[in-house]
Amino acid sequence: MQLGGRPYRMNLGDLNVYSVNHKRPQLQRILTSERPITPLNVRLEADRSPSFTSTITDETVIRWQPQTPRSRSRSPEQQSSLETLRPREFEHLSASNEAALLRGSIFARFDEERIRSDGAEASGKEARMYEVDLDSNSSPPTPTDDTPYIRFAIDQLTRDEESRAIQRPGSHGSSDSYPVHRIIPDEGLGYYMSPEREREALALARKHRSSPREGLFKFNPTRPLSPNSNPPELDVPPRPFLHKRASDSEIFIPVDPPVDTPRYPDLKFIPMILRPASMIALSCLCLKMIATLLFCAIYSTYHNGLMDWFGGIYGGRYFLFNFLPQIFAACIFVYVQCVISAMARIMPYTLMATSDVEKRTNALFMGLFPQTMLWPRWEGPMSIVIANSFFWLSVFTIPLQSCLFSVVQVNGVWRWTTVQGIAWTLVAVYILILIATVISALFFFRRVTGLMWDPRSLADIVALLPRSNCLRDYPGTDIMRNQEDIRHKLALRSDRLGYWRTPNRTQGIFYCVGEEGASTRQYTLEAGKLSEKRSGMDLNGDRTSDIEMAAELYNTNTRFRYIPWFLRDEFVVLWCVAGFVFLLALFIISFLPSTAIRNGFPPLLPVVASVGGWSPANFLYSFIPSFLGMLLYLFFQPLDIAFRKLQPWTSLGHSSGVTAEESLLLDYPAALPISCTLTAFGARHYRIALLSLFSFLFIFIPVLAGGIFFPLTTPSMEIRMIPNLPAYYLILTLLILYVFGLGLIVPNRYQMHLPHDVSCLAEIFSFVYNSEILEDASFRAPKSKADLDTRLMAVKARGEVNRYAFGVLRGRDGRECLGVERLGRRGGEEVLVLVGNGRKRVSFL
Repeated sequence: MQLGGRPYRMNLGDLNVYSVNHKRPQLQRILTSERPITPLNVRLEADRSPSFTSTITDETVIRWQPQTPRSRSRSPEQQSSLETLRPREFEHLSASNEAALLRGSIFARFDEERIRSDGAEASGKEARMYEVDLDSNSSPPTPTDDTPYIRFAIDQLTRDEESRAIQRPGSHGSSDSYPVHRIIPDEGLGYYMSPEREREALALARKHRSSPREGLFKFNPTRPLSPNSNPPELDVPPRPFLHKRASDSEIFIPVDPPVDTPRYPDLKFIPMILRPASMIALSCLCLKMIATLLFCAIYSTYHNGLMDWFGGIYGGRYFLFNFLPQIFAACIFVYVQCVISAMARIMPYTLMATSDVEKRTNALFMGLFPQTMLWPRWEGPMSIVIANSFFWLSVFTIPLQSCLFSVVQVNGVWRWTTVQGIAWTLVAVYILILIATVISALFFFRRVTGLMWDPRSLADIVALLPRSNCLRDYPGTDIMRNQEDIRHKLALRSDRLGYWRTPNRTQGIFYCVGEEGASTRQYTLEAGKLSEKRSGMDLNGDRTSDIEMAAELYNTNTRFRYIPWFLRDEFVVLWCVAGFVFLLALFIISFLPSTAIRNGFPPLLPVVASVGGWSPANFLYSFIPSFLGMLLYLFFQPLDIAFRKLQPWTSLGHSSGVTAEESLLLDYPAALPISCTLTAFGARHYRIALLSLFSFLFIFIPVLAGGIFFPLTTPSMEIRMIPNLPAYYLILTLLILYVFGLGLIVPNRYQMHLPHDVSCLAEIFSFVYNSEILEDASFRAPKSKADLDTRLMAVKARGEVNRYAFGVLRGRDGRECLGVERLGRRGGEEVLVLVGNGRKRVSFL
């Protein structure tokens, strides 16, 4: 080829191509399959299908044509000269090439393996090639078949370009090791691939690999040069660089290790509450409730009720029919809540352990913590969405149970009877809950969840990342405002959880969250310290400038920007004021002589029950109070969960740091109600202990509220709704605790603020992706939960325990970021911990 009017000589291995045709070949991309053929795709398919018997290409070479007109006919001498210049190895192409030449242009369609084999053979037979004078003053060249020379030149260029593309273009290593792209511009040929396009190609490749398909090297769909040309298959000698490349050892390949060995534990961990025994217990509770409801409904129909009413509203039978059904319903309801919480906690990991790319796409952004049951949770596979919808119906069971029984007069005798409509509605609801239980049990039965143990704490999540190769897209996410910004940043991610290996067998099998087909993390030696290489996005301007980044990192408005909306100052004041006003009004109405609740109040609705037991007054004053109590219970739960979730981060915000036991190992969101209270008291987190205790006790508000009022005839022969005073006073006590619990959320909330939420894996990863704790031995391949806890709580030789803090730190790639870091690291720099409206420096001493 010519550069600047002078012949340019390229050294391409053991072959020197002294001359080619006048012009550089033009490449025209032709879509040969639905799947784009890129160096990245060839690399991925090479890992999947190592056969190299046949390849395809999506390039068509259009030969340069002299501008001088050419005769369509040739003399015998010209024909003889053409035959002499044609290499013998390509005689099978002569017919097609001559036919194309007669049309005025030559189109050579080739596949990659044939190009490389032709180039290899041509390199050994250089003496048989004739050099053509390319001087501009010479006459137009004799038409020759330059296809083998063009093929070999393109082979050398694309092979080196492929190696550079595999090394993640944009890194320091790739830019310095092979500067060909500075000499030969891209010009739309598709050699250079930006990080964004590479991630898109990788995502598309994973999508195609998720379904069984014939390997890329299993067929050759390239059409022949002409209908009559059927060249024989060439005997392609093996070439070492095709079977082993320098980048092969950097690729993550998912593997299935030996089944349940001590070295490689089975990745099928399921929390105890989701295991078959627990789900069978919940199913039995639902079946017993259904059987009891059916018995009450049928027996009451054929026997004019269940039993006689006597003893008033303070006897045992009143408790049996007006309080005990709600208590049983509350037990099942709390059980269902614990099941939903456990499902939410492990569902992201379960989806990340699947081989289907589409299922893994949203796993990073699924909520890890239980949400309010004011509305159903619609996340995950369709079966889980259906199960969660049916489980959500349990919200109505306690209010419906409160009005299940009423009193009807039969032959002058008042008898307890079953309200038929309510009973059959409850039967339908509990059948749906039973179906949801069965669906959930079958979904998790022998399911590969990708987990060795229950990921209950922040440390369990960090333990998944030390060997991960999926953190290169996270720079900048630590200071993003919300989940939508992070989702946009990580739009092409579909990370997988499980066991991995690389083509280099000496590295063994390891466990982490990884990106299939992507390279491992690269390290470099800077200033005498081993640090991770910066990703290509840093060099291509995908991040904000260093000045803007520093301004965000050191800005207290960024550090203390986010807190759940219901914990903001204005809403906290609203909750406290509204609760106090409501409680004060209730006390005034209840104990003011003119409106004393002990005297009852007129029902304002018909009281006498129908044949089926339906009484409008009984339904109104049973269902509505119980439903309002359920709303109060559900409103308080998000407050409790928010404090449990943010407590580790609040502890990490202390200027002197905290131990792992007080921060990274806290598992309050995953703890059962009473267990959470006891654990928090032991850790001296008294606010968490009280809030969790209150959150559990408030389930008795709807239980008691549904049985408070009952219609009675007073001595003055007036029908009034009379309260059960002991139950009423208990409700007032619980409401006082409710307002007191609202008051507990007012103080010391500033340290709970974060740059953004931490409700999903992507948001948590954004605060640890660049931290040096990923290099600590504490998180290096723990074999069990006990092993991890022991490492984190180990005492040093001087009697000290590792302490951790959340602040501005210099990460593994040398850049500053916001995240979690261990204090006391030898040779480390300072961590800037922002406290309140000021800042505090904590040094690694």
